[in-house]
Amino acid sequence: MSQKASNTAWYEDWFGQDYLEVYPHRDEQEARQQVDFVEQTLPVNTSRQILDLGCGSGRHANEMSSRGYSVTGLDLSPTLLELAKQKSTDASNRFVMADMRRLPFCRVFDVVVSFFTTFGYFDSDAENIKTLLSIESVLRPGGVFMQDYVNKSHVIDNLVPRDERQQGDFEVLQERNYDQKTQRVEKKITLRRNGNTREYFESVRLYSLGEMQELLTKAGLTLEKTFGNFDGSAVTEMSPRLILIGRRSAD
Repeated sequence: MSQKASNTAWYEDWFGQDYLEVYPHRDEQEARQQVDFVEQTLPVNTSRQILDLGCGSGRHANEMSSRGYSVTGLDLSPTLLELAKQKSTDASNRFVMADMRRLPFCRVFDVVVSFFTTFGYFDSDAENIKTLLSIESVLRPGGVFMQDYVNKSHVIDNLVPRDERQQGDFEVLQERNYDQKTQRVEKKITLRRNGNTREYFESVRLYSLGEMQELLTKAGLTLEKTFGNFDGSAVTEMSPRLILIGRRSAD
């Protein structure tokens, strides 16, 4: 039996239980280290309202909550949100289902954080910038944001066209390519288990640092700092990540 992705957008199909099994290394230990970075680089304190945009299964939201922060997690995946709620130990945590281009809040957060490349999913620059406009719209004046994104040059230079591995009781085949015309990195994920095959896709627009700065400016956000990874290193051509930190104007 072969079950292929439906005609819905790839990000509506992919972010479920199979996604969690393909990325088991995205765990609570990693979340703790990344929240450490947030505490070291952003002006956060327990009186501030934090939005975890694209919170997934709640790793970061729940870790921040365990440290006393007031956190709202937002994602489009009902499967991942339900898991986030189940894992939460703080009854005050909120988990909301919404499209990141249309956030159901206005000027209520002091901090917005977004981990693991929750950007570039949509087909056009005009649609992608709506995510940044949404971040601007939910931040209070002077509010800050952190966006964990991929480093375009690193992705292109280190692209592995194909890899296959056995993981537990299923096989994972990943096939990747970079489309220079659309500037998107595309991935096809094939999962095989007990004679069944399921296929998923990822497609992310790769923006350079200069392009991201231009988009942020258009969205009314000011870029203040950049890092090449969660160890606090500077951005270079070889950096695995592009971590952007900035703020909304204080008007």
